Amino acid sequence: MPWSAEEFRKKHNRDLTDKQAKKAAQIANGILKDTGDEALAIKTANARVKLMKE
Repeated sequence: MPWSAEEFRKKHNRDLTDKQAKKAAQIANGILKDTGDEALAIKTANARVKLMKE
């Protein structure tokens, strides 16, 4: 199931800014499309946007 930025932030990381949530959703949706692994998609997206915070 593809995520919108709002859905991703609401379900997986409430601390994200709008920009970060949009990027996380894009990353997660790409990984989900390529692998079909939701857990990997969520984990990777959160890790990548964490780097954006710093």
